Amino acid sequence: MASQKTGYYTILSFVGGGIRGLLSATLLQRLFAADTQLLNQTKMYAGCSTGSIISSELLADPDPANLISLFTGNELNFYNKMNIRPDKPAYSIDEVLASQVQLHQNNKISQAGKDVLLVSFNVGSVEKEEGGIGKMMPKAWKPMMFTNMLGTAQDKADGLEGNSNTLIAVAATSSGSMPGQLGSMDGNVDGCFFNHDPTVAAIALALRNGWELHQIAAITIGTGYMPYWLQSDTHDWGAEQWMNGEGNPFDNITPFLMNQKGSSPVLDMSLNGTSTELMPQIAKMLLGDRYVNLNPTLPCFIPENSTNSQALALLQDSANSFDISKALDLIKRCWSNATQELPVRLAENTSASVAPTATPSASEHIVPLETQFFIRQNSSKPQVLDIMGASHKAGARVILWEQKTKTSPDVGNQLWKFEKSGEAGWWLLKSQIGADLYLTLTGNTTGADPQITIQPLRADLRDRQLWNLVPTKEPGYYYIQNKLVPTPSLSVNPDSYVPTVIGVGTKDDGVTAAYGMSLNYRVYSNLSFAFIPVK
Repeated sequence: MASQKTGYYTILSFVGGGIRGLLSATLLQRLFAADTQLLNQTKMYAGCSTGSIISSELLADPDPANLISLFTGNELNFYNKMNIRPDKPAYSIDEVLASQVQLHQNNKISQAGKDVLLVSFNVGSVEKEEGGIGKMMPKAWKPMMFTNMLGTAQDKADGLEGNSNTLIAVAATSSGSMPGQLGSMDGNVDGCFFNHDPTVAAIALALRNGWELHQIAAITIGTGYMPYWLQSDTHDWGAEQWMNGEGNPFDNITPFLMNQKGSSPVLDMSLNGTSTELMPQIAKMLLGDRYVNLNPTLPCFIPENSTNSQALALLQDSANSFDISKALDLIKRCWSNATQELPVRLAENTSASVAPTATPSASEHIVPLETQFFIRQNSSKPQVLDIMGASHKAGARVILWEQKTKTSPDVGNQLWKFEKSGEAGWWLLKSQIGADLYLTLTGNTTGADPQITIQPLRADLRDRQLWNLVPTKEPGYYYIQNKLVPTPSLSVNPDSYVPTVIGVGTKDDGVTAAYGMSLNYRVYSNLSFAFIPVK
């Protein structure tokens, strides 16, 4: 039977990402500035994790400017009060709940005033049986939907529960209860275990409530897409490698849980994998041009609790420079109800063929810890990190010099090799000049940029000799980040400072050399390098 409803059912969906919600808020502010009736004309808010906090804030006060103030004010203060013990939550969930109660008091999901979906996951329990012999009874874990769109007799008969009697404050807190970052909320943990993106679930709820697919329109507002990959050859990996990785500097996976010492590929695939555009692809298949996904690609990983100015500026820059024209067109067509005409769906152009991506053969696969590399600056000049004067002496400067041929007899002073350091996520870069000399940040990290030199391994230089790779927005180029904290931080949050990376500069002596410089996402070419294997 055709739907008796008229017009469009409009959904704004917000995904997870902690402080990266600043990007979402900035995108929303731009949409709102173009059409101040946007939120009034939105029929449903759907949220996961920080997206649930955004939805909760909008339910209390539909003004995106308040979201910007939240993410640049109270959220920073909250994230800078970090507990760094891995056996305790990094932050207090009770503080999050208190802030949500202040917004909504005792209002329940059923009293939200707008259709809403907040997602979470309940870890289950074992509880004493009521009645019977009083045995301990297991209660299985399950995904949770907090929504006011389920609750009919048929919903219950079909096993669908909306948990609409839950307080809005409890539902929003539950959705953002990331393990490691926060404790659980009544056994509920972060919505990422449901899915980072609740859009498709929101579409399903609209269908369940009598809307037809051609009447539904949705915009997903992301927190930034961050590409991940494994450069490692996983063909023979066992449980150890899948759980803890294998120490490959080109594997772009990060510790997913806060205070987690090292990355876990299988955990990242299971959780970060749910934010790799699968839901937008399915939503697009369902809705066609009545769906838009606003999710800029970020050049590198930004932790969910990052508070440094570089990261915050990058989030806002990414949102402000992203093309929102398709979303504005959709708002005009569907939110504003400017027309009741249904869009014509054109056949997809299938004339072009796409060649499958070839899997590297074993002979082509690079094993970083067995390979020597030129480290070449991101520049039109073919210049690489070079030991000045081909010196074998400790303290020799690392400069920029034209790349030599692989067969040059003195090429060793331009070649570097990764070595495991024994610390997860950090590597040594050893010169192949012939002596046991390693890339080292030398000198004070305040004031003038410290030089990069070669030094033997020394305990007092430990952090200055440890490096990791951070991808940039230009694929194949990396920031080479040093482990040394550049300046003492007023916060215990390790993501509150701007890291030091290798950069290139020319000082008074006229030598173009490598220095330790503060990371700058806007000016990245002289701070980024490619690794060219020598095989």
